[in-house]
Amino acid sequence: MEKQLSDEARVAKMLADGKVTSEEAARLTQSIAAQEDRDRRFVEQMARRGEPHRRRLILLFMFCGVFFLIGIGAGSVWFQANHGAAAPIEIITEPSDASGARVIDLNELTVERRKTMGKTTSLSLSVAILAILALIGVGILLVYNGLVSSRERVNAGWAQVENVYQRRLDLVPVLIDGVKTYMEHERETLIGLTEARANALQVTGVLGGKAPETVEELKTVEASQGQVKSALARLFAVVENYPDLKASRNFLTLQDQIEGTENRVTVERRNFNELSRRYNTKLLTFPTNIIADMLGFESKPYFQAEGTALEGLQDPFGRKE
Repeated sequence: MEKQLSDEARVAKMLADGKVTSEEAARLTQSIAAQEDRDRRFVEQMARRGEPHRRRLILLFMFCGVFFLIGIGAGSVWFQANHGAAAPIEIITEPSDASGARVIDLNELTVERRKTMGKTTSLSLSVAILAILALIGVGILLVYNGLVSSRERVNAGWAQVENVYQRRLDLVPVLIDGVKTYMEHERETLIGLTEARANALQVTGVLGGKAPETVEELKTVEASQGQVKSALARLFAVVENYPDLKASRNFLTLQDQIEGTENRVTVERRNFNELSRRYNTKLLTFPTNIIADMLGFESKPYFQAEGTALEGLQDPFGRKE
């Protein structure tokens, strides 16, 4: 809320200082409101995404409980099948020799001792089996929760990337309105920027707010955003031919806004790559990879370095290819 009040105060100060007109201040205010609305929709979207994961967690708890009960039942049945009910106590009369001395049969004592040790060993084995089954169930639960948490962090990172992309697209109409009166003969440049923006909006809408699942989807998004970035670069290059426009306070303010947005795009792309790297590392780690394959977790793509970043650089030694 503090950020919104600060932005509104900046717009009011710019209006009071005469840096922008009332119409331009209204546009900037609308842009700020649109930004807050996207943030609110992002929070609501993340809350909706959490519902199916909570249901999956409950089902996984139930699965582990059933798995544990089956283990207890199987151990009990196995123990009863091998040893049955306790043998009744029998009173054995010890034989005696002719002189009246008692004769003790050591073989019977050995047999009884072996039976007792066998029952103890079987009981210990049953308890060990139940403990192992319980540990396996808890391990699966912890791994699943970790994977879901990492995947949601990746989705949240992508939502922030979309957020700054949308901010860039929201500034395009304001920029076009501010420069078109100066650039009457650059209609083609303005049309190209408008078409690039429309294409980027369409591509973003196809994903429906979800992070790209494949490299192809991410490349499609990047291609559309790259067109917008290139169109903006061409526009700023053309502005160099219009000194009055270049000196306009309104244009300078919009230029600062766009430059700040480009910096935020770079930061959020880097954050998304880091979150995706951590998530993909988990998917490749044993034994998490086995559980991930069983439960259908897929790796996330990365942003690649932009090939256009090196375009336009001149050889410092003046050599030509």
